[in-house]
Amino acid sequence: MLLEKSTVKERSITTINDFLKQYEDYISDDNQNILSHDINLEMNRNSQRLCPIIQLAEPKDAKAITQIFKNVYHGTYPYKSMEDIQEVRSMIKHSNYEVLVYKLGLNKTVGCLTVDLEFKKKTGIIHGFVFRKEYQKIVDSLKACIGSLTYIWKTYKNKIYVWSAEVRTKDYAPQYYGSLCGLRPIAFFPNKDIFFNQIESDLLIITYNDDVLKKYRRKEEPKIIRQVLNCYLYSNKRYNLGTPFVENPNITLDQIKINEIKKKINKIIEKDKFGIEIVIFSISKSESYFKFIHNPYVQSIEKTEYKINTSEELYVFIEELKGFMRKMDTRYFECFVSSYLPTHQKIFNDAGFSPRGYIPCLKYNKEKNYFEDHIVFNYFKGSFDDHIKLIPESEELLRILNFFEETSITEPSEFIHT
Repeated sequence: MLLEKSTVKERSITTINDFLKQYEDYISDDNQNILSHDINLEMNRNSQRLCPIIQLAEPKDAKAITQIFKNVYHGTYPYKSMEDIQEVRSMIKHSNYEVLVYKLGLNKTVGCLTVDLEFKKKTGIIHGFVFRKEYQKIVDSLKACIGSLTYIWKTYKNKIYVWSAEVRTKDYAPQYYGSLCGLRPIAFFPNKDIFFNQIESDLLIITYNDDVLKKYRRKEEPKIIRQVLNCYLYSNKRYNLGTPFVENPNITLDQIKINEIKKKINKIIEKDKFGIEIVIFSISKSESYFKFIHNPYVQSIEKTEYKINTSEELYVFIEELKGFMRKMDTRYFECFVSSYLPTHQKIFNDAGFSPRGYIPCLKYNKEKNYFEDHIVFNYFKGSFDDHIKLIPESEELLRILNFFEETSITEPSEFIHT
């Protein structure tokens, strides 16, 4: 296949609009043509690596994709669906996913990328960008990343408005690639994952359609507790969010109500075929609930959702959560809490969960047609994994979160120039 060449220059990118503007000279109505371009990167790099062919995955590619994850992670990848042929094949067929493969020649699949498309929430999650070990120094993964995201973001520009990914901190590459494409660090997940039986920390990186921040962000000023202010200042510096209300709510809990709620607590645990648990706490004769996903492979809890009517209910749910965490020896927990509910923020903070990122426009409110800011509160157990590598803006985030003084952070090397 003869590949057309397009040029990308290294410059600061904040939104997908900034990113796509670099490609306006060759982006056509036929989005699949984007995948056939060989991108010329005008940066301080001299890469002789091979530019892979980027293709939309077909069901027949499912086996090769699962083999890539097994080849790279030796069975330690925490999201087991990517090691299951049937699950991957279902993703490829389903309209809520885009799965891309990278090939050398016609038949040699050397890498892949998966995107979850949550159309109702108008959000997209990028994950599983990985290459077989023996090709990681041969294939130009930066070109593969840029070419893939150009296709994805052009295709879904008017359907998906917020894009995010979680990246490991064992290498500069994921952070650098993301930042170059506008996926900038916004929150820190200390000790969240385990790869190769070693604890690792992650960063949440994010980018937006311009209209989200300019037109569809909730107009009401955020109401945050003082402990969230540093996170807010970091995000405000990039996105010009305005001035929040800083509050210190006085929380007085009624012990009689707490005791009554405790008697009505129900717990349901459902397991999928990989052993991942969906845990739901509820209250009899109430619509209130507290729901999360427990991953026993890495002893973590994430994707937490809740609905409550009173502070006492949230307090009891969190006490139930902490009991579950002790029982399961949980290492890591995270929950995204509304930036407009300072009472909730304080209850989480008082319970020992720390704010480690302010995320503008994270969740879409369909009834009111706007996006709402959230704060990630998380917890990690044990000594902090300080053998991490950070690009400057990631380092700035950790410094603001007061991790910098506690860690021996490796300074960015010349990786970005290779």
